[in-house]
Amino acid sequence: ILSTHHASDQPAGILSACGTPDCKEVVAATIEREIDEETGKKEEIYTMFQADERGNLVLNETTRINIEKLYALNTPEELAEKMRKLATVLPDNAHRQVANLVDYFDKYTRDVKEIYPPDLAPETVEDVLVQLKGMHDLRLLHFGADVARAFYADEEKISLQLIYLMAIEKDKSLSLDEKAQRAQYLLQNSPELAAAYDPDRK
Repeated sequence: ILSTHHASDQPAGILSACGTPDCKEVVAATIEREIDEETGKKEEIYTMFQADERGNLVLNETTRINIEKLYALNTPEELAEKMRKLATVLPDNAHRQVANLVDYFDKYTRDVKEIYPPDLAPETVEDVLVQLKGMHDLRLLHFGADVARAFYADEEKISLQLIYLMAIEKDKSLSLDEKAQRAQYLLQNSPELAAAYDPDRK
């Protein structure tokens, strides 16, 4: 229902990917050539992902959003070129993980569109809850529990809070969209109410 959307100055993983001074100089020179002449900023692809000290991809919501951007905004040829550029700044493990996640996201997106066609919107709050649970199960299936939690936990928590607030809406004349808008307003402007309907509340 609601999706909430840090780039460092130094491209992530450069020390892990290049162990020699000569290599680092080549990579630095390559990146400098990719600086946009108009904005003076480095091309986004070099700062989209980070690796941890073990050379694995850092997994969080920002990583997911950038996986989505790679998938949705590039042709296969453009994606291949960006993956080539990523190889210059990410360790092998992290680079391979990005490629795998783009593939997983492709399969996940295809399943979501097939099971929940965008032109068939839920009609009731109960339908919204059923769809959220179904998408949660699809995320577990395609990404595994750890990645799905890192990618979607915050979004799913907010969605559940919205559904709870929509379910207790007393004005029965409101449409589903109007209930969602009112629930979102309450969630953003009433911290006490949001806390009361926090799925993680003990």
